[in-house]
Amino acid sequence: MNNNKKFFSIAIVVVLIVGFGLFLTREEKPKEEAVAIRMLDSSSTVNSWEIVKKLTGRDILEEEGVKLELISNLPSLGGSQNIQALLANNIDRGSGATLIWVNAIAAGGKIRAVVGSARTTKERPWGYWSVLEDSNISSVEDFKDKKIAVGGLGTYMDTYTIGFLKEKGLSKSQVQIVVVPSDQQEQMLRSKQVDIAVLSERYFVAAKKRGGIKAIVSDYDLLKKETVITFQGFREDFITKHPDTIRRYVTAFEKSERLVWEEFQKDPERVRKAASEIIKEKEGNPGAQIYYPGWSPSSPFIKDEDVQIYIDWFVDDGILKPRQLKPSDVYTNEFNSYYKK
Repeated sequence: MNNNKKFFSIAIVVVLIVGFGLFLTREEKPKEEAVAIRMLDSSSTVNSWEIVKKLTGRDILEEEGVKLELISNLPSLGGSQNIQALLANNIDRGSGATLIWVNAIAAGGKIRAVVGSARTTKERPWGYWSVLEDSNISSVEDFKDKKIAVGGLGTYMDTYTIGFLKEKGLSKSQVQIVVVPSDQQEQMLRSKQVDIAVLSERYFVAAKKRGGIKAIVSDYDLLKKETVITFQGFREDFITKHPDTIRRYVTAFEKSERLVWEEFQKDPERVRKAASEIIKEKEGNPGAQIYYPGWSPSSPFIKDEDVQIYIDWFVDDGILKPRQLKPSDVYTNEFNSYYKK
């Protein structure tokens, strides 16, 4: 009996020692090592984490353990080229308009959006169809036979132009759409090489400050409700292999967006100056960044309705079959620690 007690006592001690050792081993196991994320960074782009570092000295990417491999010194690139590079595995993080994501995924692209980048609202539309103040163009009906500058074919502005035309019973064949980089559109408009320039918010605000330019319509006039209109995301194989890396990136993006907004509330001109300096350092055109507007901390979380708009458009145009694609095929908020259902 005594021998049995000794045996069980020794066995319990051994189990406890082994269990404690396994516990220590589990606790000491390092987190998933963040991998470098390849992404495009054009000379006309300013990232929120860059502004935070310029203003406060804080390196949000380092704080969150994010490693980036920037493919930079590029001119302004449209979302279509960005998503094409993502699909071709030339980059890991892509960025572009919602409709470009929907179009690519509908065509079989294995990519998924994980965070919203910008939205259009009644107070702050994202895109403006702009003309010279002395232009005889006063409505979409007047776009007929006119030359319209957009950032790229198949882009947000190109598709919305077609949407405006359809709404008024016109077709794309009744206008001349030309591709002009965003930072050159104002110049093309002022020199009358185009009749209409589709300017994003920061370019429009900068142009309007200089005078002589007005807007005919905005993207909000077509949507008629607040909508997230640009996404960032990754290939599905990258998401499967590196979920922690994506969580770190999304956290760093969201945190830096909120910090920039805080600084913008204190001193807008200081933020705009920092944005202009960053663009100058990238050898881009810093002019438009003088009017960098900043983003609210209610920054855009993606919703089903933000995606369904474009699915419905593509179904109406015969590009998609009804119920062929659903919003959850396009995006997920699961990597966003700021998102609450």
